[in-house]
Amino acid sequence: MLTTIRTCARPALGARVAACLLAGLLALPAQAAPSTASGTSSTGRDVVGTWIARIDQRAAELEAMPRVQQTRVGYGSVLKKGDGGMVDVVAPGPVRPSDVPEGTAPAAGTAPTVVVTPPAEPIPQADPSATPGNALSGTATPGTVVEVLPPPPALTIQVRARTADRVGRLSTRLIELGFLNQEQWTETFDDTLEVAVRAFQLSEGLMQDGKVGEVTRQALDRTPREAAKLMRGATASMRAFQASVPDTVILVNLPSQTVTYIERGKLNFTMRAVVGRPSRQTPLLQDRVTSVTINPTWTVPPTVLVEDKLPVLRKKGNTGIKDAVVYLDGVEVVPESINWWQVTPERIRIVQKPGDDNALGRFRFNLTNGDGIFLHGTNDPRLFERDLRAASSGCVRLADARMVAETLLRPAKLDSAAIERQLDSGKTKTVSLPNAVPVRFVYWTSTVETDGTVRVHPGIYDDVPTSSSAPSASQAPAAAGTVSAPRRV
Repeated sequence: MLTTIRTCARPALGARVAACLLAGLLALPAQAAPSTASGTSSTGRDVVGTWIARIDQRAAELEAMPRVQQTRVGYGSVLKKGDGGMVDVVAPGPVRPSDVPEGTAPAAGTAPTVVVTPPAEPIPQADPSATPGNALSGTATPGTVVEVLPPPPALTIQVRARTADRVGRLSTRLIELGFLNQEQWTETFDDTLEVAVRAFQLSEGLMQDGKVGEVTRQALDRTPREAAKLMRGATASMRAFQASVPDTVILVNLPSQTVTYIERGKLNFTMRAVVGRPSRQTPLLQDRVTSVTINPTWTVPPTVLVEDKLPVLRKKGNTGIKDAVVYLDGVEVVPESINWWQVTPERIRIVQKPGDDNALGRFRFNLTNGDGIFLHGTNDPRLFERDLRAASSGCVRLADARMVAETLLRPAKLDSAAIERQLDSGKTKTVSLPNAVPVRFVYWTSTVETDGTVRVHPGIYDDVPTSSSAPSASQAPAAAGTVSAPRRV
């Protein structure tokens, strides 16, 4: 279990005291970045430096742990309550004679049984010219008793479920971690096991849904040394990034799928985010927010248009987007009146009107890159309830875009009441920021929470993404520090 542990060395009293003092100094919470000796205010470098020290400390603790046997749950489908145990299997039911291929006999126990009882006295030889009797048709030779017995009932038996082995390994792993007692081991995913899974998820900072999906499974299977390796990779990337980090910056961390705002050297907030899916990765960019658009429209980007929306237009004659306007060669058209099979994508533009149904939500944070990547809200907040949130087409969705807008627009003299009035108007307005806010996209597989707890995040991409533009000298080492990303979830 990757919870925070403070340990001290044993060889001598002096060594124990020194180690404990050092551990206490390194375990400062992330929000309390140390000031310099001259008493000046903290900087962005101080915040990142505190993260590096805390993660390195935790990695050293894990590397010092003795090797112990660890049960792995293993890859497979999502495990949930009701899985495993014994399941009922119904044997094949009766087979009608008409279902049996000609020239074959039905299997035993699958067809009606015909019992023929011969007469008590010999029957005279039948006239060869007469039609032969048919016992099954009810025209048996006189004196023969025919009894047709009903088929036997379907047989129900109990067998071990296919998931029983993985549920058993899950129980064993939770016993090893201290979330179950030995006598609570089971191959059936029952209420007790679900409570233990929720407790483990809480300790790991995961959504407590009581199910063992891929993110929870990786956390269960991760050994201390594997976790330490991810931590060391993250701090290597952080060190390369630290020298050039601005004092005010928005950090978009792809593996943790979070957005963090450092303002004048102090940690302001961290929130959940949705980032690009593996097939449409969010690139590692160095950029800046220059303006905020309230009540934005959404123009469907080229990739989404070609791969998602044009097939819908061709099949159904509409975009499937609420409040969308379709332009063909720059002229608004009625989608149902066009044969879209004869139209190439570059002639089409689809724009969604502002409102609660807009895909960008109510706020868009405009960047300067040429990749069409920006930050925005959303009309569907359900994705933020997941641990795995790599689901966008490359842009970054914010769990609380309103709060980000109020924070960034404060220097522009736009308070919450003014933002509310603009929202109520339904009109689109773009407000330029007096000072552009730097944005850095990073790939850190370990982070520090405000209470000092170190978290590990499995890689969401097979390879670390890159920007389409050439990275600066400070960006290149940061990406290189995370090339050996773990198997993505």
